[in-house]
Amino acid sequence: MELLQLRYFLVAAKYQHMTKAAEALQIAQPALSQSIKRLENELGVTLFDREKRNIRLNDTGRFLEKQLIPILASLEELPAALQERASQSVHTIHLNLLAASRLVTDCIIEYKQLHPDVNFRLWQNPDVENEDLCISTAFPGEELKGNGSIILKEAFFMAVPSCSSYAGRPSIRLEELQGEGFISLSNNRPMRRICDRFCLESGFTPHIICESDNPESVRNLIAAGLGIGFWPEYSWGLLSTPKVALLPIEYPVCKRDIILTRRSTEENEKVLEDFCRFLSEYAKREDVKQSSHS
Repeated sequence: MELLQLRYFLVAAKYQHMTKAAEALQIAQPALSQSIKRLENELGVTLFDREKRNIRLNDTGRFLEKQLIPILASLEELPAALQERASQSVHTIHLNLLAASRLVTDCIIEYKQLHPDVNFRLWQNPDVENEDLCISTAFPGEELKGNGSIILKEAFFMAVPSCSSYAGRPSIRLEELQGEGFISLSNNRPMRRICDRFCLESGFTPHIICESDNPESVRNLIAAGLGIGFWPEYSWGLLSTPKVALLPIEYPVCKRDIILTRRSTEENEKVLEDFCRFLSEYAKREDVKQSSHS
């Protein structure tokens, strides 16, 4: 049973006249008759009641027609659906966002305005391995893995309650905060390890009074003035509450590298290349803007 036979059957069923059906198909009438006869032989049933060139669907033929119409309609739509799916795949960027989330999100919004046909699928999961791009972090000087490149150096502020004695200071040294209660991410997060390292450089281990796997929870607890905490400038943006002040850290230099890692792929190579270039330029522009406000 061939697809062409089934198509011929449906046309014959529509016209119920071999000559008219053959003309519609632009084939010889004997070829159509032979095709229908082979289909009936393969199925082991008759599909038409015949009288010379006049044919009429019997009950079996009507049942087959009813079954075939949606099936062949779906097959006809399949090439267009496959092309659309392939196009979406070529124009979709899978991005794992583990650092600088605010900056990268703003960049995506701007990029989408220029390229509305490009789609993004975002994760914030260090266990994801099949992403096209990953935005992650590393301590300055660490060896980069794979196709990683530094797109930005992100400074950390110290967020302190506005009622504390530190709030009016133009800057602060970490060593002055020994013994203060820190609100922090859990120690399985890269940012936590980097911040702990900053404190160790200043000669102490931070006293953690609250920790969470959820960055939003950490931000909210710090913003509520319940403790102090490191505040990455590009990942978390500016505070929007008078309860907390952000202080530049005078010593040690508290910065981390924001890393863009790209997985090799041929499927959406052109789109990835364009977005990576746009992201790098966007990050440089934001860095200049931030420096001018400092």
